[in-house]
Amino acid sequence: MNSFENMLILYCAPTLLGIKQSNLFSCPIEDSESIINEMNMYNSLLNSKDIYFKILYKCQNRIFILVYRKTKMFSYITDRKVAYFLKKEGYTIPENIEGVDSALNYLGKRINGCEEFPHEVGFFLGYPKEDVFEYIKNSGKNYKFYGYWKVYGDEKKAEKTFWQYRKCKEVMENKRNAGTSVLSILGVS
Repeated sequence: MNSFENMLILYCAPTLLGIKQSNLFSCPIEDSESIINEMNMYNSLLNSKDIYFKILYKCQNRIFILVYRKTKMFSYITDRKVAYFLKKEGYTIPENIEGVDSALNYLGKRINGCEEFPHEVGFFLGYPKEDVFEYIKNSGKNYKFYGYWKVYGDEKKAEKTFWQYRKCKEVMENKRNAGTSVLSILGVS
C-alpha cells in the first residue's frame, strides 16, 4: 500500500465512496512528480466512475489535491443561490458539466491570491449551503459546533453526516488492512 493510497483513505473516503462531492488534502511539494503520476493513473481509471483528481493549487512547500465527483459538484455550484454568490465573486457558472473545470481553475487562482482560503471553498467541498453562507456572514464566528466544517444550521443532520464520513474512512481502512487496494474497493482493478 503506497502513501498516496493511505492519504486517499485518510482524507477522501467519503468522496471515493460517493457520499460527498469532494475532499481536499495536501502533500509535500517534493513528492509532486510521483503524486502527479499517481493522479494521472487514478484519473485514467476512475473518471468513468465520475471520480476526478486535480491539483487545485501549489504553495511553497505543499501541493493541494482535490478529489471530486464532477456530477455532484456541477449540481451544487449551479444551484441558484450558490451560483448567484459565485458569480458575484467572479466565477463563470458552468452551463454544462465540463464547465466545472474552469470554475475549479478560478478557485485555485483565488486561493493562490489569498492569505487564507476564500470562504466559498465550502461550496466546492459540498458543505451545506446555509452553513457556508452563515460562515461568510459571521466571519467564521457564532457557530453551534464544528466537525468537518463549522455548523450554523441543522446540528442533527451535521452530526449524522460527520458519522457517515468517519464510517467511510473506517470501512476503507478495514478493507485496506485486509489487503484490498483502493482501486479494488472501487471496483476497478
